[in-house]
Amino acid sequence: NAQQGPIYTDANGSFSFAGLPEGEMTLIVSGAGFRRRQLKVAMLADEVTQVAVDLKPAGQPIGKIKVKGLQVSIADEAIFVIEETGQQLSLQQYLDHTRAKVLSSARTSDLAGLIAVWVDRDRRQQFIADLQAASVFTDVLAEVLNQTEADQLDLLAHIAFGAPIRTRSERATAFVNREGRFLQQHATPAREVILSLLDKYRAAGIEEISDPRVFRLPPFLQMGQAPGIVRRFGSAGALRASLQELQRRLYS
Repeated sequence: NAQQGPIYTDANGSFSFAGLPEGEMTLIVSGAGFRRRQLKVAMLADEVTQVAVDLKPAGQPIGKIKVKGLQVSIADEAIFVIEETGQQLSLQQYLDHTRAKVLSSARTSDLAGLIAVWVDRDRRQQFIADLQAASVFTDVLAEVLNQTEADQLDLLAHIAFGAPIRTRSERATAFVNREGRFLQQHATPAREVILSLLDKYRAAGIEEISDPRVFRLPPFLQMGQAPGIVRRFGSAGALRASLQELQRRLYS
C-alpha cells in the first residue's frame, strides 16, 4: 500500500523499479500527448517481471464494438457490458467469464476435449451458439486481444487452458508440411481442391471451409462448383470424408 515513483522512462522508453515486494502491483503510466494507462502486474519474489505498456494518443477516438447481447467500449481499458444482466466487466473479468463458459459449454476440463468438440461440425456450431448466448464472441475477443489472425480454437484454448495462440496461416502451413502422405492419397484434381480450401481457411477460418456454399466461390466456381468438386473426389461420400479428415488433421 505504498507508492513508488514517479520515475521517467529513458530515451528508449524503458523503465524499472527495484526492490518491490511480492504480490499484485498497480502500474500507472502517463505521458504528454497520450492517454493515461493503469494495469495490474503480478510480482514474484527474487524474479524480474517485464511488462510492455502501449499508450494511445490522447486524441485517438474511443473504439466501440456492439454485437447481440454485448457492448464493448475501448478506452484506456476495455469495458464489456453484458446487456442481459447489466454486468460491466473488465478485460480480465471477461476473459474469466469466457474461460468458465468454454469449459461448461464444451463439457470438458482439458484441451483434447475442446478439440474433439471443435473438429465435429455439428458440435462446434452448437458450442459456438452456446458461447454467443452467454455473450462470448470469438471475433470480439480477437479484436480486443489484437489477435485477428488467430484461429478461433486457438484463441479459446489460450483463454481456457493457456495454450499457445496459432494463426490460421501457421496451422495451414503446418498441415501442408506435416500431411504430405494425406495429400498424396488424393489424385491431383482432388488435391487442388484441398489446397484451395486451405487458402480459404487462412483467410476466414474453419467455418468458411465447413459451409458447402464455399464451392460457389472462386476458384471452385471454375471447377464446376459442387458437382464438379464431387467428380474430382469420385463421390459425395468421398468428398465428405476428405473434408472431415482435413478438419481433423488441421487440429492434430
